[in-house]
Amino acid sequence: MRGFKFVILVTLALALGPGAVLVNAQDIKFDVPTIDASKLGWGRRTFPIKITNKGEYLKYVSVVTDVKCRRGNYAPERKVTRNYALYPGDSVNGEALLLIPGHYGDISFELKLYDVIDTLDQLLESQVIQKQAGSFTVPVPEAIATYINKEITLPPLVGRHIDFDNDFSQLLPFLISDGKTALKQIADIAGCDTSFVSEELGYMISEGYYRKDGTLYFSSIAAIKEDEATEEKGLALKVAESIAAKLKENYQTYWKVIDSLVKASALDADSNSFMDGGTILYRPYPAIPALSLWYDMGSSFVSSGTPLLLFDGTDFCNACTPLYMYVVAGNKDNNGRQLYAFMRNYRSYQIYYGDTIPKVICPEGFMFSPEQGTNVVWEYEQPYYPEGFMVDTGQVRPMLNHLRRGMDPILQDAFEKLNALSQKYGQASMLLGQRYWFWNIVTTRVVAILTENGTISRRGNGQFRMDGMSIK
Repeated sequence: MRGFKFVILVTLALALGPGAVLVNAQDIKFDVPTIDASKLGWGRRTFPIKITNKGEYLKYVSVVTDVKCRRGNYAPERKVTRNYALYPGDSVNGEALLLIPGHYGDISFELKLYDVIDTLDQLLESQVIQKQAGSFTVPVPEAIATYINKEITLPPLVGRHIDFDNDFSQLLPFLISDGKTALKQIADIAGCDTSFVSEELGYMISEGYYRKDGTLYFSSIAAIKEDEATEEKGLALKVAESIAAKLKENYQTYWKVIDSLVKASALDADSNSFMDGGTILYRPYPAIPALSLWYDMGSSFVSSGTPLLLFDGTDFCNACTPLYMYVVAGNKDNNGRQLYAFMRNYRSYQIYYGDTIPKVICPEGFMFSPEQGTNVVWEYEQPYYPEGFMVDTGQVRPMLNHLRRGMDPILQDAFEKLNALSQKYGQASMLLGQRYWFWNIVTTRVVAILTENGTISRRGNGQFRMDGMSIK
């Protein structure tokens, strides 16, 4: 039940000549079954609709369903619009589609049938011919209570997307990590149909979040419970103290390295030379947080030296990061508060960094639109609009190597201790998502220490975009 991948919005092409004329709403006849709320549950629910144009003009109609959930910090909503065009005297057999997410608590639904002038226009309440509404409750099964009573945190920007904005998607990694790996077993514990679990897992497997071996399912999502998160956060804070101390030490000769790069003609002497890919080094903030901590050391710790391609091939609205996905139960403070993204395109790359997680504006309804799909045009909300720089990662490498001096033993020790803790808490292996979560705590604390002791000064609103000058 995943948005645009299966919701076909346009049933009949609308390029049928000149614009339609809106006439009496009685010219349109809808034959619609009554929706019995007591029979609804998670998943796709379709209802046949017959639409007849009894008038003498071409008619456009829209069928809209809206499902809203109300329990917890997440309030998933699913809105589906299907459009039809009918010549005079024509009838069409369509359907209303209710998408009901895997969420517990009170769920309401609404079905509206519109007689419109053009399906591209905004729908108005005055155009509604018929409507139905109702609600039902999905109780929390006793077996799921121990999971759902804990607040669950996801990677930055991921929780707003339909893949993970609901209870079932967030709880499933914990169930599987606890050995609940059979389809019927998951369905019985979650209190839903096996068909719903099968459909959800099938989609998530296609996205790289899970895999199937015979009749059993296995997760690629790091599921970190509260007691484990608390202990591993303690380790992260100790690692941050060591890294911050070493960075402060290395920073003492930061500007001497700048001078040597200028003398070697490896860096423009003009700190405001916008087109020089190294002049970001004249701004230790964001050079140290974004490039040293994330681009350099973060790649070493999280992805073993390969580029840390967070959000690559996607965007901040879709926020698909299956290789680095995690769910953390319990205290929300057991998480870092920074955003890092490394995205490639056919010519170059972009690096995004924020010392807080920004709010972004996404196109309305894009998750259910096959025309938009992934890689939508998004933007920052105004308070978070980033400062931009040009960056050549090869040109800044000498400084990154200088800042990295003495760090490798710290990173290796941190890796080994985190791995030991993950084994202590029964993790079969330390997934990339767990390393990503851990490193965000480390970097959040390191930046706080360095600004508190005056090593670096926060710049602007702490949001930055770095456009690469070549593929590295």
